[in-house]
Amino acid sequence: MKFSRLLQLAFGLASLSSLGLHLSGQFLKVGISDSIPIGTLETMNDALQIADREPMFDLLKRLGIDGNVAEAATSPRFSHDIEIQSLRTHSEHSYGIVSLPCGLQGQAFIYLLDKTGTDTWHAIDHIALDCFHETPTYRLLSLSPGEDSVFVQHAHSSHGSGDVQDKAAVYTIRNSRMHEVLSTVDYHSRQEPSDSSPPVEQSSWFLQISSRVMEETRITSQNGFPLRAERRIWRWQTTQGAFSATSFRAVLK
Repeated sequence: MKFSRLLQLAFGLASLSSLGLHLSGQFLKVGISDSIPIGTLETMNDALQIADREPMFDLLKRLGIDGNVAEAATSPRFSHDIEIQSLRTHSEHSYGIVSLPCGLQGQAFIYLLDKTGTDTWHAIDHIALDCFHETPTYRLLSLSPGEDSVFVQHAHSSHGSGDVQDKAAVYTIRNSRMHEVLSTVDYHSRQEPSDSSPPVEQSSWFLQISSRVMEETRITSQNGFPLRAERRIWRWQTTQGAFSATSFRAVLK
């Protein structure tokens, strides 16, 4: 059976299963056990969502992802948090990204894929994101027409006695590499070891308000009660090839 037909059948069986239908008195088992061919990014991503572990691991390895990373990412606990997306750039190259959940040695990964032929993709760069505090999240931002950047939040940056700190970062593609062009703390929890009161926490939210301008709102709270709110603006600096921020200012009630 051709892979495309198998994929269509698997999705069809999934639909029947969601309606509570049975086959020969048994619940349907939906999954792809055959090898997943390297094709379009969309097709590979769709297949990963319903594939068994072995073909998932096999595909990641053939895409050039480190074997230990692929093995951890395809464990039953994490396997369906894998995602493949296309990435628009102004380059002549076609790019995609593979986001892998928190797995090997407490790290999540984003791999950059380069199209090396007709529907032939291979990993050419990656970033490792520590996840001591929580699993990093990411989304794509369009910072200029026809160009995507990867915006990451909650990537762990440091911790110590009574102290936890995560960061937000923006990565753009230059010369087939992922370059960090914005980095800032987006979560900070601090408590003195001798203090029995709840820790003071700072959490940031980001809003893109124009093509290359982002607004950061930081809330300081304790025990779930907000103490203050502040905002600042991040603007793209062409000469630096990165974002720079204004100072925080209090948000008036």
